Amino acid sequence: MKTRNHTLTAFLAASSIALAVPLFAQARPMMDGMDGCNAPQAMQGKRGFFGDRDGLPPMMKRLKLTPEQESKITQLRKQDADLMGEKFKTMRDSRAQLHEMQSKGEYDEAQVRSFTEKGAQAMAEMGQIRARQHHEMMQILTPEQRKQFEAQRERMMNRGEQRREGRPAKG
Repeated sequence: MKTRNHTLTAFLAASSIALAVPLFAQARPMMDGMDGCNAPQAMQGKRGFFGDRDGLPPMMKRLKLTPEQESKITQLRKQDADLMGEKFKTMRDSRAQLHEMQSKGEYDEAQVRSFTEKGAQAMAEMGQIRARQHHEMMQILTPEQRKQFEAQRERMMNRGEQRREGRPAKG
């Protein structure tokens, strides 16, 4: 059982990172500053790609959840909303500090390393929180709802791949 939980945890962490990578790959590099940030709106405010930061994600709304399930999932997301906001603020602040250094024409390797490592650590912690939340939300769903959720997720991933394949190359 421990091996199964460890394997599941590793899989969820890897899949969380795999889901986040395309979003962040499209974002501008840390040197661009926040004025042109392409980060998901969900991290910037209360609403966005992932739905209400402390409510139900859009994909969950399509699963015909019971009021009890809705309440549990909403509570789960609310408990981490402030922490996610803090992590995003840390990531945003480190990016802004890096941008400020660049705009002054300065370069201090130790500071650059500190800013980028701080931002990367916050991003990693956000991924870990998301992976835990996803696991806990899946435990709330019935087996049939889990199948529906995975089918929705698969369709969404396929649409994203199709869009990326049809997009002209930049440069």
